[in-house]
Amino acid sequence: MKQLTLKALFLSAVAAFSMNANASSVYDQCVSDAAKLIEAGKNGGLNAAKEVQQSTTMDQCKAALTEIEAKYENKWRYEENGKQYVVAPYSVMSEADREQWATLFNAIDTKNFMGVRFLMAVYYRQ
Repeated sequence: MKQLTLKALFLSAVAAFSMNANASSVYDQCVSDAAKLIEAGKNGGLNAAKEVQQSTTMDQCKAALTEIEAKYENKWRYEENGKQYVVAPYSVMSEADREQWATLFNAIDTKNFMGVRFLMAVYYRQ
């Protein structure tokens, strides 16, 4: 009985560790999906890329993009003299957030099987 309890405890610890190891942010998963699609496009073309199992949906990636933009909404969407003005969100972001925003934007394009990096990888296979 004691060995069974220790085995169960060990298995539950391994399961908990593996769940934590696999749990990463939506941002990381979207970027990882895009990298997998580009690699599959280089190796097997468009059809191979379309068969890649993706870990996130487009809606999840777009929600992560919106989260980054929401931090700066009062800066890129403002009202002055009774008129509403909007500037490009990336123009008011910090450098780190701008890099994350651009990377995620490119990942979303890749997940749509579009974007320069993906199309170049599929067409030229390099």
